[in-house]
Amino acid sequence: MELESAIELRPYSVEMIGPETITICPYPFVVEQPKDHVLWSLWNYSFMNACCLGFGALVYSIKARDCKVAGNAEDATRYGKKAKIMNIVAMVLGILLFLLICGLIASVLIALQGRVKKLFDEYKANCLPCSFICQGMKPSAKQYYSHL
Repeated sequence: MELESAIELRPYSVEMIGPETITICPYPFVVEQPKDHVLWSLWNYSFMNACCLGFGALVYSIKARDCKVAGNAEDATRYGKKAKIMNIVAMVLGILLFLLICGLIASVLIALQGRVKKLFDEYKANCLPCSFICQGMKPSAKQYYSHL
């Protein structure tokens, strides 16, 4: 029973030791797999899906993974690059939208805080029962209902 090896060991180093002896030593090399960015695409699809770019990046990432599994490195690299670009754009837009929304909420709260303070000061100044209570006096019924 013979075992067949499916590993290709190239390129070879050929050394001449003597006039009749040839030594062939294969150099092991690592083939870098194309990146598919699936986890990054899932993150952008879940949290930073601005203009549905996260979904598009996820689609291209899955296509890149399928091509990588099928052994088509060129298409896997092409789809991986598209997924990377879409992930970058989705993340930048998501962060900008997040900062914009935080800024809008902060500005609305600041404006409301000033408005509420102004209304409270007006109420405190115009409220007859409140002014009597604040001064430790008890208003009569006529004074109490006179402002209504």
